[in-house]
Amino acid sequence: MLYEETVTSRVFQLLMTIPLAAMLWGTYQTYRTGEGLEVMLPATAVVLVLLLDIMAMRIEIDDREIRIRGTLGLIMRKTIPLENIASFKVGDSWMKCYGMVHFTLPARGCVVIIPRKGWSVSFSTNRPEEIAKILSMLGIPREP
Repeated sequence: MLYEETVTSRVFQLLMTIPLAAMLWGTYQTYRTGEGLEVMLPATAVVLVLLLDIMAMRIEIDDREIRIRGTLGLIMRKTIPLENIASFKVGDSWMKCYGMVHFTLPARGCVVIIPRKGWSVSFSTNRPEEIAKILSMLGIPREP
């Protein structure tokens, strides 16, 4: 493993507890009334999995590929083989990178991967220059 990072935001995690608490409260209330639990329980489970998956993002780079995963890796999930990368760009803010596929949480910077074929991928990171150094070391050109 050449690079590993987990990007999280405490503020975002706290904000995501609000819909989670609302869904759990609604599920409890449907259980108490005895009506609608068969709808509310699966909906709560889906929302719980979705929220847990997007609360953190894991970035891994090795000598073959870049992997971006959510907490559970079920919904937020992307693997980019290094041989498919034409170039990359680095942004100095997590809001300055735009890719067709975009993984973002508040962070210090971002990286856009431009593939040889397919859609561009961007993701936020707290160490964009370290990622740039590793990608350059692997022979991937950096765009200005």
